[in-house]
This record gives sequence, structure tokens and C-alpha cells, in this order.
Amino acid sequence: MAYTVEDFLVEQAPMIGTDINQKMMEQPTPWINLYKQETWEDEKSSTQKTFQFDRAKLTDPTGTLSDELIEEVEWADVATDVSLNNNTANHQTGSGDGIPPADNVEFTQTLREYNLQHKAVWGPPMNTNQLRNKFVRAQQMGACVKALADQAREFWIERKRSEYTRISDNLVVLDSGFSLGGGYYGDMAAPATTGSDQSILTTSFCDEIYEYLNLHGAGKGSMGVAENRPVYGLVTSSRQSRRLIMADPDVREDFRYSSQNEKLLAPMGIKWTYNGFTHIIDDKTDRWEFVPASSVTVAVDAATAVATFSGALVDSKGDTVRLFKGSTIIVTGTDACKLIVTGRHATANKYYVKSAVDGAALIDVSPAVTTFTAWAKVPQFVVTSVGGVLKRVPNPAWLVATWEDSQVFHQDVCCSLIPKPITSVGQASFNALNYNGTYRWTNYDDRQDNPDGQIGQFRGVLSNGTRPENPEFGIIIRHLAVPRPAGRIVGEASLG
Repeated sequence: MAYTVEDFLVEQAPMIGTDINQKMMEQPTPWINLYKQETWEDEKSSTQKTFQFDRAKLTDPTGTLSDELIEEVEWADVATDVSLNNNTANHQTGSGDGIPPADNVEFTQTLREYNLQHKAVWGPPMNTNQLRNKFVRAQQMGACVKALADQAREFWIERKRSEYTRISDNLVVLDSGFSLGGGYYGDMAAPATTGSDQSILTTSFCDEIYEYLNLHGAGKGSMGVAENRPVYGLVTSSRQSRRLIMADPDVREDFRYSSQNEKLLAPMGIKWTYNGFTHIIDDKTDRWEFVPASSVTVAVDAATAVATFSGALVDSKGDTVRLFKGSTIIVTGTDACKLIVTGRHATANKYYVKSAVDGAALIDVSPAVTTFTAWAKVPQFVVTSVGGVLKRVPNPAWLVATWEDSQVFHQDVCCSLIPKPITSVGQASFNALNYNGTYRWTNYDDRQDNPDGQIGQFRGVLSNGTRPENPEFGIIIRHLAVPRPAGRIVGEASLG
């Protein structure tokens, strides 16, 4: 196999300082700092199940009542008449002394499957002969390793955020049609078409969420306690956190901090605690544009997992958009289905997709012309040409996206399981492999392309399985990113 070796290190030249400035995002993030993590158990099935014992359910032993009509029996007075104890009917109803009326319960369980997934990251091939003339080559090589580590960290943030979204039972769009019912990954309904019906994240809605969580028993395992009440995590952007606080007219008279929680959680990116929620700032929130139903059509081929569009995609603002990885396609018509974009086909209007429902097969709608709506994910970074060189730069469209996600974060929603290295089994030995994404230098001897082992690459492997625990505690809220367009910064041109 022939390798393309990139000469990407800088050679000595005038006016180049020895300090290398490197762009990173190392702020604390809940998806790294707060996310529960354990070790994957080996020597079991590749697909494992989590066992949840549900609440006891009342039943009718006579079988005459449906489940929704069954209620608990009334409390009865303790009878002292001895004759009542000799009546069989009284024994059944609990009328006799010492025989109380009884409720009948049964137990149910919920089983949820999960399995390991993995991916690897290669650095560019490097040749030892190309390193001879590089100035401060050790420092440059260190910068390369840091860039790779930062990329692995970004992969983990995106992985854990998307897995939390997938596991969470409640995914809602904040408009008049929202409901806190069960959902699944990608099950985001179309928003209302009128601007007055769409909402930013509000304190009133957070109050409703707070009651919902308490009703479901989420207080145990919450982020903390303030004034003997549970405090839940709200992962949101700094702009939404500020609006929630400043929108309260009494904020200056009745603004209270939970000092102990603030001290304990400050290193994890906690900003402040307010109205039962501790605001956890995520500087990389998912943001979206909505593509309404239009004359554009889509056909899905189940065999190739490719969705083909007949024309350009235009969002609700009238801008042409691309369905980046993570976007959701909501197919309507007789072959209704929800699809998640997993990558882009070589053709502009073709995308690789998978079913939004775990384990469900794709629906073949290729023979039919089908309309659709879509949530187009807006990436925070894009690759563009800068001075004739392709570079990954911040995306101005992310700053002005119409919608964004906030998450109610509860550590008991799910758990990330990382496999441990296997170094030997019987007489066989293997290289120790760290599945957290730690990079190691690798040389692959090849008689033709690398006979002397002078070409090598950095390689890291990431692997985890996500165990569902209490999905009902997880709530993903899609809301307007800004209340109005005033004050937006659009691209670099507006800064001049």
C-alpha cells in the first residue's frame, strides 16, 4: 500500500519565533467532567442488557377491572365483633378483626440493550528524513500530539453528548405543541410556522421540568441540594443562562446562590445555581436550522443507506443548507420514517443515513417521490480555504443559528463503559491498547513502501458502550437560540 507523506512541519526561517501558538478548547465541559464512566465487563455477550426493576403496579386478582381503573383499597376500621371473623366474605374484604383489606401488586422489569462501539484516529504519515531540517522539531512534534489529543477530546464530547441525547426519553421542541412524553433519538417534531409560537428557554418552562423530575424521583442523585430541595443540572449556552437570570424581574432582590454547591462544582464548569437548576455552560451546544416541507423530494434506498434529494435544501430563513452529520430527516407520506445523517455522499444531494429508531431497518422509499422536513445541524467549525490552504475555522453560521439544544443533565441517565486492554490470553500476547484515545507512534514495515521503518504515524483508538440507566430523567430541549435578530454578528465583514 502506497502512503502519501505530508510535509507539514515548518522549517527554520527568518522571523519565526520558538513559541508555537496553538488553538485549543480546553474549558471544562460536563460531557467530560460530569459524565459517569465505568469499565466494560469482559467475558460476556457482545450485546449486554441493563435490568431495571420498575415501580410496583396494582392489579385486580378477579381480572374484572382494566389496569387504568384499579385504585388502592380504602382503609377499614378494625372490627371487634367476633362473629365477623367467622364470615368468609369478611375475610375477603378485610372486615374482620385482624384481617385488613388488601391491595394486590405485581412486579415488572425493563430490559435495555447496549453494546460496544469503536473508532480509530490516524495522524498523517511522517518520514524521519523530512524531520532533519525542521527547527525545534521536538516542540513541533509535541504540538502535533497536542492537536491530536484535542481532536480526540472533541470526539468524546460529541460522542457523549449525542449518546445522552439518544438515551434520553424526552426530546421536545419548545413551542405550543411540546410535550414531555417519551421519545427517541431524532424524534424532534416540526416546529410551528409562526414566530410567536416558538420560544426561547424560559424560567416557566424550567419550573415545569423541575416538577416533572421530582415526580419521577430524580431528586436522588441530583447535582446537589439547596435549602433542602434537589438541584438539577441544566447544560446550556452562556447566552441562554444569562437570559434566564436577567428575565426575572425580581432577580436583584431575590437572587440566591447555593454556596456549597458552587464551591464543589465550580471546577466542573458550573456558573451558578438558580431556581432549582445549576447552570452548566457548554460552549459547544448543538445548533440547528429547520428545513420545512417544500417541493424538494427525497428517496431513500434501504440497500445502500443513501438518501437522494431532488433539489437544493432551503431552511426556514430561506438559506441553502447542507445536512451535516447528525442532522435529522423526517420523511412524510406513506413511507413515513425518521433518519439520521451519518455522512455525505460524493454527490452534493446524497447523504448516508441510518434509522432514527435503534435497531430498526431502513425503509426503502426509493421507488416513490416523498416529501420531508429536516433538522439541519449547524457545525461549530468548517473547513475552508485560507490563503490557498484548507484549514478548519470557526463557522459564522453557528453564531446566528435559529435553534439550539439545552439538556437537563442527570448523572443517572446513562453511563459510559470503556473496555480495558487485553494484553494476553493463554499463550497469546497482544499490545496494550488504551481505548480512551491515547495516541501511540506506530511503524509498519513494508518491503516496497517502508522497508527501513522510517515512515510512521500516530494512531489512537476510542471505544465505549453506553449503558441506559434512567432515561426518563434525561430531557433534551430544542429552543430558539436568540429572541430576535438584533445584535447578531454575521461573519467577519460586520466587525470592520
